[in-house]
Amino acid sequence: MDYGKKYIQKLSMLTAIVLSLDTILVLAIWLLLSNFLNDNILLVSFWVLLSAIVIGVSVRVLVLASYKPINTLSDAIIYAGHSTRGGVAPDTESLKIGHEMVSALALQVYDLASMAGQSKIIATSEQGITDQSMASVAIPAVNVTQIEQPSTNLDHVFLPIIGIDSNQIVTYINKTACEYFGCSYDKVINKPLYDSVKMLFDTDETFELWLNKTKDTTVNSSRSWERVRISDANGNPIKQFDLAASFSKQTGAGTETMLVVFDRSEEYTRDDRQISFVALAVHELRTPLTIMRGYIEVFEDEVGPTLTPELTSFMHKMHASAQQLTSFVGNILNVARIEENQLSLRLEKRDWADILKNAINDLALRAGVHGKHIELQINGEIPPVAVDQLSIHEVLNNLVDNAIKYSGNSDKIVVTTSVNKDGLIETSVQDFGIGIPSAVMPDLFQKFYRSHKSRVQIGGTGLGLYLCKSIVTAHDGNIWVRSKEGEGSIFTFTIQAFDKIKHEQTDNQDGIMRGAHGWIKNHSLNRQ
Repeated sequence: MDYGKKYIQKLSMLTAIVLSLDTILVLAIWLLLSNFLNDNILLVSFWVLLSAIVIGVSVRVLVLASYKPINTLSDAIIYAGHSTRGGVAPDTESLKIGHEMVSALALQVYDLASMAGQSKIIATSEQGITDQSMASVAIPAVNVTQIEQPSTNLDHVFLPIIGIDSNQIVTYINKTACEYFGCSYDKVINKPLYDSVKMLFDTDETFELWLNKTKDTTVNSSRSWERVRISDANGNPIKQFDLAASFSKQTGAGTETMLVVFDRSEEYTRDDRQISFVALAVHELRTPLTIMRGYIEVFEDEVGPTLTPELTSFMHKMHASAQQLTSFVGNILNVARIEENQLSLRLEKRDWADILKNAINDLALRAGVHGKHIELQINGEIPPVAVDQLSIHEVLNNLVDNAIKYSGNSDKIVVTTSVNKDGLIETSVQDFGIGIPSAVMPDLFQKFYRSHKSRVQIGGTGLGLYLCKSIVTAHDGNIWVRSKEGEGSIFTFTIQAFDKIKHEQTDNQDGIMRGAHGWIKNHSLNRQ
């Protein structure tokens, strides 16, 4: 995370607000004085004096706002160097601007001071042992079954903090982290991180994968994750938190990566309960919705030919709305299943062209109601695919539904499929509408995420793309997006040809079973 950039953004915003207020106050002073003073010289003199006071106060506010983070960091450095003399660590939490940047830098300063102190203790101890040996002084036996946790400056930070070396062995853990993860210091220190801290991520790039990639490509890097989970043996979340990691390549032994945990258990557990409650409520909609769709189809078949064009239009809109509500219900229920790792898929041999044609026929009515039409382009011969037909239909349904909603004034949506150079079946859904801002592209497939620019005007839950990614990933495929504001978006996903994975199907198995896992274990040896 670019903390410096965030600091500049907040400071720039404060500057803009202060300057705007200055302008308003200066104009207000002029208007007020104009009503009481008829002498132009006095009017200008008082106006200049009061305006200078306003500007001086504003400058003072801006200088203090920009200086306070620097002063706090300076206090942290001084405290780290003289903490043995007593005193209190500066409170970085109280900063309104630059809080993240100063906190991260202060943690690194405390860590360096701690390591320097520990190195000094170790050097002194080694020297003492050598001196005793030289003097032939007997060294008493030491009970090594219990390692006492040393007191460090980072114990004053009420956040769980862990340090690991280049082999991902724990070199440091503060008391708060021991209490948070429910482990004792002697069971964790100098042990592999993943033996004691078993984290689950809702993104493909877990901490371990990020760290391994970062070590090969850069010297310094940082990253953060939201909604990291620790679960019990049954998969129920015990604690949920945000995780920040800072990596700095070391040429020798010592701490290479620092982990900081920000507990969000109460907040995220509340979100999970809301999903469960909504899923339970939505489940009750399935039966009446199914009945309603059945009656609509009967009316269309039996009464449709006798209706006026206006009533026919009403019937089509009602049918399209029922389809949309069915998709909404399906999304909610499937996301709840993914969260509980209970969504199972059966991949079977299917004709991809037929699946696309059937899906587009189902979606044509909904598109037509909104004044759109869908074009299907099948390029070349497409081999049979390995898909779960129901779930892959949901992927197509969500992508086309998004294209309908975000097409703007454009009336065309293009669905294209072909075999790419890797032998994967690649399918794209393209619209020519409002496009997606580049700043929100990395978060599009996150659960509940919606662009702040469009969420007011366009309805949605923020679950459709998350569900698409989970289902496509369970098919051993990938999904991505290319977009430019004002020119539209292209969502593309890949699936496997059946011949490439047919060896996974056993003689007594109907299809190839896969699970759409919402949570991924951090350790590669245990990856789901």
